[in-house]
Amino acid sequence: MRKPQTKTTPLHWQGLLTMAATAAQVAGCGGGGSSSADPASAMLSVAKVIVRDAYGAPIAGASVKLAAAGGADLVTDSDGVVFVAATPGAVELSVTVPTFLPTVAQATLNIDGVTAVAVTLQRATAAAGGSLATRSGEAPVLSADGRTLRFEVELVVVGADAQPVEGLSAADFALLPCLPDLGTPAADCLRNAAADRAYLASGAPTAMQVVAAQPVVAHSVGLLIDQSGSIASTDGMNARLYAAKALLGNLTTGDQGLVGAFADGAGARLPQQPLTVLGQVANAAAAAQVYPSLDALASQSGGQTPLYTSIDAMRALLVADTMPRPGLPLAMAVFTDGADTYCGSPAGCAQRRQQVIDAARADTVRLFTIGLSGGIDVEALSQLATATGGAMLYADKVEQLIPLYGSLGRLMSMGLATYRLQFTIDAGETGVLASGQTVLARARVLVRGQVVDIPLAVGIP
Repeated sequence: MRKPQTKTTPLHWQGLLTMAATAAQVAGCGGGGSSSADPASAMLSVAKVIVRDAYGAPIAGASVKLAAAGGADLVTDSDGVVFVAATPGAVELSVTVPTFLPTVAQATLNIDGVTAVAVTLQRATAAAGGSLATRSGEAPVLSADGRTLRFEVELVVVGADAQPVEGLSAADFALLPCLPDLGTPAADCLRNAAADRAYLASGAPTAMQVVAAQPVVAHSVGLLIDQSGSIASTDGMNARLYAAKALLGNLTTGDQGLVGAFADGAGARLPQQPLTVLGQVANAAAAAQVYPSLDALASQSGGQTPLYTSIDAMRALLVADTMPRPGLPLAMAVFTDGADTYCGSPAGCAQRRQQVIDAARADTVRLFTIGLSGGIDVEALSQLATATGGAMLYADKVEQLIPLYGSLGRLMSMGLATYRLQFTIDAGETGVLASGQTVLARARVLVRGQVVDIPLAVGIP
């Protein structure tokens, strides 16, 4: 992420005009023997370029330059503003920033004063997907010799437009083999085993079935956003906040939402810790009421990740049913880029996670987890989701967040078609696989020329 430049005040643009005009005059009096500069070359104007996203939030760190010039890029400040000097008249401004679609803005600059040029950038999006517990009821099947495991999983796949991708065939799916990374302490392929082990995979599914979408029904939705310190590096352009607006603005008819953010400990910047409630959303039309609170989160990342405590706190608020329409089915969407930082050992985390799952089941709150980046705990987020009847969605890059959030309103009702697939892994020798272990896997989907990877966690019964 580019570092935003120091904010340019109106006084600075006057100096900018003077310096630019002087430079133009000097350039016109060079060694060609001309006795005077072209007067027109000294006439410059200033464009105040204001860069916003589709929801009106300022975009800091956007590069702006004259499309026809070869000069250095100028960078928007924290208010999304930068001043550009140019010859009066028609100009084209090239505006680029990571995770947004580049654009060229056209403007006509006045001779006197500053011309405001408003630029709206659209977020870049990409196809994405997730996994859910199969609804067929078929449990994984371990071979008698502990060498192979056959399992079933349901995958949901959405395009860059947040619409379900239909018409895929078995040839579009593959299960990847796994090879442990010796440079990482955590198991990469096989957890809860004496040692991590590599395995081969069947590649294409051995069986596939398309599961039709169910009717969409209204929900009370809790949206929980990770604001711990690591989020500044995994989501430096705040795509999670834009995606949250996409979710709230696309609530299905009758849905209502409760929005909160979590972080605590040294460096945490949230007003209330571990959970800050940002507000209620009675329906999609009222979503804009919480946008300012979401925008404020851009400067409130820091601290630790009290994931399980925060899920429990948000669940309690949902169960209290204080929103306008009580009695709706309950669901929670939890966005995070990492694991809980307080549960300690793997055994302690597993125990704490099970407590969260048991409480969610008792209160009939289905959890939908959204993981960002390769550093997430796939096992934890998958178990939270699949054990409560939800889904684990995965974004390898921030461009995938918006389609995932945009599809959540329907997915909470299982209102998207899914693909039920059967895969097999082979550990290569007998006695490797056993009951109580968790296989970490990765399914690959080819979506309209794009590759989408979906991580999986499969428990061996």
